[in-house]
Amino acid sequence: MNTPAERKFLSVADLDWSDLKFLVEVGDAGSLREAARRQRVSVNTVRAHLAKLEQVAGEAVVNRGLSGAKLTKTGERLYHAAAALGRTPIDGADARDKGLIEPGTFTFGCTEGVGTSWLTPRVAALSNQIRPTTINMQFDYDLKRDRSCLVDLGLAYRPPADANLIVAKVATIHMMLFASPDYLRANGVPNTIDDLRNHIIVEQASPGYNDTAIDLLLGSDRPRSMTSIRTNSSLTQAYAAANGAGIALLPSYTRAITTTLVPLPVLPQMRVALYYFYRAEAKDCHVLREAIDWLRASFDSSQYPWFSDQFVHPEDFHKFQASSDGVVSLFAHMMDRMSPGVAQSR
Repeated sequence: MNTPAERKFLSVADLDWSDLKFLVEVGDAGSLREAARRQRVSVNTVRAHLAKLEQVAGEAVVNRGLSGAKLTKTGERLYHAAAALGRTPIDGADARDKGLIEPGTFTFGCTEGVGTSWLTPRVAALSNQIRPTTINMQFDYDLKRDRSCLVDLGLAYRPPADANLIVAKVATIHMMLFASPDYLRANGVPNTIDDLRNHIIVEQASPGYNDTAIDLLLGSDRPRSMTSIRTNSSLTQAYAAANGAGIALLPSYTRAITTTLVPLPVLPQMRVALYYFYRAEAKDCHVLREAIDWLRASFDSSQYPWFSDQFVHPEDFHKFQASSDGVVSLFAHMMDRMSPGVAQSR
């Protein structure tokens, strides 16, 4: 919260109507739970909208207690100003947008790796489908954090626990070891787990990410000097490995994006399920339905078999792609344009 000196006088014009709607509902209902029931959303959704108001206001707008929710002085002022305008935010929203957290905006949350490397090149197609709705695409580096109340549609490796969400599996991500051709020429190709001990590792480490994966392969007693770079960004990890910084554990679909990384013969056989989720009360939202169709198509295992439960080796990717090098046409040269680096050697 801001200090008193930092607070500014707010009018309803400073605030988002989709947030004010919930403040008015809480003021009328006297509790967050009843406000959620009236709006047909989860209590977490109400909390999220109130939190956005409080972030802008710099102070609390609602006091919660055993007897219910009571508006603060700032909350009462905003409540009366909003009520005086005689306006309900959702009334003016396009029917296509009804059910979205913020009318006019579709908020999509996903992990940084899948979001940047696989979905970003496709997001323009979704934008063209749902215009004039704005896409708010949010990447998350903290896989432990549950952001389900803040997004209309989300992707996660761990399904959220909220019973008000509809959750479904969309893909299986298979993990493999990759390195650049320059690195392998300088250091040789590891063929066994023991061989890996003589190589350099580029790691991804972030909350909720299995940053012990390399430890599982090589043992936790491995020399820490083996790691040349540690980052919370999977894209940085991939670029560093492609520039010769070392060996990286990456999704098998990396080979469908670029030819600058080569899969290694050491197969750790690691895989993880990827889930999508959305609020049950928004299931009839037209924009959401189109986004779900787009998401499913993006991970369609009949077209992209590396997302199926059964492992498909990157050497066989070319059998499923028109391009002779096995790179999906949408991604051709996306990473290949970067300036080549100098491979590190042991």
